[in-house]
Amino acid sequence: MIYELEKQNYKKVLPLVKSDNELSVFSVIASTMDGKIYVNDKTIPTAALIQTSECNMIAGDTRDFAFNEAIAEILDFWDTITPDSEEWCGIIPQIHPDKFIKKYQRRRYLLDTDTHQNMSISIPNGYFLEQAAPDTLRKCGYQNADKLLEWIENWGSDANFATYGVGAYIRNQDTIVSWSISDCAYKDKIAIGIHTDKDYRKKGFAAIVVNEVIRLCVLKGYKNIEWLCVDCNKGSIGVAEKAGFQLHNTYDSFAPYAPVENLRDLSEHEWEIWAKYFEEGAKSEARLLQECIYTYIKANNPQKVKELLALCPNKQEMETDIKSFISYLHTIGMASKFN
Repeated sequence: MIYELEKQNYKKVLPLVKSDNELSVFSVIASTMDGKIYVNDKTIPTAALIQTSECNMIAGDTRDFAFNEAIAEILDFWDTITPDSEEWCGIIPQIHPDKFIKKYQRRRYLLDTDTHQNMSISIPNGYFLEQAAPDTLRKCGYQNADKLLEWIENWGSDANFATYGVGAYIRNQDTIVSWSISDCAYKDKIAIGIHTDKDYRKKGFAAIVVNEVIRLCVLKGYKNIEWLCVDCNKGSIGVAEKAGFQLHNTYDSFAPYAPVENLRDLSEHEWEIWAKYFEEGAKSEARLLQECIYTYIKANNPQKVKELLALCPNKQEMETDIKSFISYLHTIGMASKFN
């Protein structure tokens, strides 16, 4: 059986969480941020599924089979899930709606604000470094403002973000070109994320805005800043290390799709490995066929795409979307064998 826990009882699951890999889990337990917690027993839980804006984490005893079976009713087919302990790694493919969900690795970086020295970085002429304020972002009409607001809304309210969160962005006229927003916080720890508009990358903007957010975290009294990313995200790793973050550990997570933030983070060979994995899964799970086709496009394999597209019941509808996707890939130097 599985039960949704009331918010006032969230702290009951705190003893079940053994790893520090996902700060958002502790943020939800402390009710700093919104989330949901499902347990096998409301009075004395021994297993829990903790849903946050950043992850789904499963923790506690792996041997409650009724709870494990009920997990599939809570999770969506395309949901990622992170095991709190190694014991869950072998069980997740059995209890997730996607039985072909694949393990991948994530990185956790830490920065100690007591020993960190802020860099002196100048911002180019015509660009402005500004703090992220929800009210301003809703009224400004800036391009990409909606994306910043999506991050901020994960805090549940403007008041929550003002109390616990921080954020900054770089603006060029009416376009927000790069931004860093805190993802979650717990006690004296805070986690931050970064994104740069694709038309403004590799210009140093990420380093500038992250440096500013670190300064804002210090002003709010945070002692430790966390940075989480996929192990293959070279851009994110580079920004974190340049800003002074130190790799603390790596940990496993599971995804029904290749969890890359930038498509070029994987080589054609690596995309091919994922595509073959989906192709095998699609033999018994039809929902993986479309993902398989798009992954073979990223792998630059037109023959496989043609072969698998013929099996799709919505082939004509997909062809239009595929052409648009290939056109986009051409703009970033991928899918060269497609015309």
